[in-house]
Amino acid sequence: MKIIDINGTERECTNVSLDKEYPGYVKVNFVSKARKGYKHSEWFPIKEFLGKNPELKDKIGKTPPAPTEDLGVVSKSGKDFIQDISKNWRGNIYAGYPLWISRGKGEGQQRTVVKNNKNTLWVNKEWDLRPDRTSQYVLSRNVQKNIEAYGNVLPGLETKKMMDDIIKKAKNASQEK
Repeated sequence: MKIIDINGTERECTNVSLDKEYPGYVKVNFVSKARKGYKHSEWFPIKEFLGKNPELKDKIGKTPPAPTEDLGVVSKSGKDFIQDISKNWRGNIYAGYPLWISRGKGEGQQRTVVKNNKNTLWVNKEWDLRPDRTSQYVLSRNVQKNIEAYGNVLPGLETKKMMDDIIKKAKNASQEK
């Protein structure tokens, strides 16, 4: 069977299917023409694959629901994983998702999920500071890499500082009299 890959190249493949291990992706199997007996697979996001190969929609079957963004509190962690015992996710539904530690120990660290089971997320590299039970996390494609906040001021703090300065000056002036 022929497909058009993400680069617009027509290629011969042996099979096309939804990958239950990696929701949101089509698995395409190839046999190498250059290396006898060599087989390999490539994964394509469903939307991109069907955009270039709409006639294969029936071949891949019904598209499972895409994962939704999620958040929670860490129950346990290791050098390259966090666990949240309150969750019951489908296997590998968050593979490829950005994971951000948003509060608590390890706050600000970002990793990419490489796999998950019902309540554990394994990430692409070890934690610099291991999250613990004080840590909250966010799973979202909207988490950007290298977020750094500088000079943020809560509304009203400038006014409070200004008022504190005025009160201080007034007290100093009354003490001088």
